[in-house]
Amino acid sequence: MLSKRVKIITISLIVLVILGLIIVPKIISTGDKSSQNPRQNPEQQNQPISVDAFIIKTQTLDNQIKAIGTIRANEEAEIRSEVSRKIRAIHFKEGTFVSRGKTLFKLDSDDLVARLRKQEIEERLAVTRLEREKQLREKGLTSQEDYDISENTLEQIRADITLTRIEISKTSVRAPFSGIIGLRNVSNGAYVTPSVVLTTMQDVSKVKIDFSIPEKYIYLFKKGQKVFFKVDGIVGEFEGEVYAYEPKVEGNTRSLVLRAICANPGGMLLPGTFANVTFKLAETDNAIMVPTQAIVPKLKGQSVFLLKEGKAKLIDVEIGNRTEEHVQITSNNINPGDTVIITNILRLKDNSPVKVLKAE
Repeated sequence: MLSKRVKIITISLIVLVILGLIIVPKIISTGDKSSQNPRQNPEQQNQPISVDAFIIKTQTLDNQIKAIGTIRANEEAEIRSEVSRKIRAIHFKEGTFVSRGKTLFKLDSDDLVARLRKQEIEERLAVTRLEREKQLREKGLTSQEDYDISENTLEQIRADITLTRIEISKTSVRAPFSGIIGLRNVSNGAYVTPSVVLTTMQDVSKVKIDFSIPEKYIYLFKKGQKVFFKVDGIVGEFEGEVYAYEPKVEGNTRSLVLRAICANPGGMLLPGTFANVTFKLAETDNAIMVPTQAIVPKLKGQSVFLLKEGKAKLIDVEIGNRTEEHVQITSNNINPGDTVIITNILRLKDNSPVKVLKAE
């Protein structure tokens, strides 16, 4: 009886020990986690975040727009034939300068020349016939109707001669302006049609630079303003002058396309290359500028954190021009003397307590 009771007590003790080994560590772990939870530690949660700040001051802003432009030739054209004929001669060397009106290609015109000779013979005969009809009419030996028919026949022949001469002139493909002739795409003896590009021409004595400015600046520029640009691979800066613009704003980009013109001594600037354009607008006095790192991008727009009574206040703003280190604030909810936070931005939330370590 005693041994049975001892056995029961022993088994009970073993069960209690096992339960203790399982439950106690879990209790300890739970306690540790609860002690590490910031939500259960309000003192640690309310600890101020150390930040640097910037005191806003007004300054004069030299408005500049940076844009990527495209260089175009002053004049350019695809050279085509107006008629479908065989090439009889080529009168230029590729890549050379040609003057306006120079014959570039001569097309076959033998049949047209023969037709012209026939029409000229018919013209002489018609002139003789008309003179004879005139003499007979004066003597009353022919009617006015016969004279009119002879006169109309002569006019028709002369109209045909004019048309044939125009067709012959189209067999000479001439340079439409002075410039550099490109590579030819056809050879002597080839049969060409108006759809075939024979070669191209570029007038690069001057070049045009096309670039865009945002819609909000379209009332700040004027014709005649200077534009400065650089081209990769060429040392130095070039200066042009805005002389034209598109009469509408692009619907997709909400920007206006401007065109400037620039001298091109030595043909350094080649059409088709990109230009890094700097377009200077009027200066803005009392501009509010903040460091670039103070701007907090949002899904729609931008914000900044202002220091208000020891806390970070998230304020939506509108921005304007940018410099290398600063951004212009154009909205009216930021004033000179306000303090904007510029570090630890990612750790901040609206109304987060902050501690300013350094203010510029």
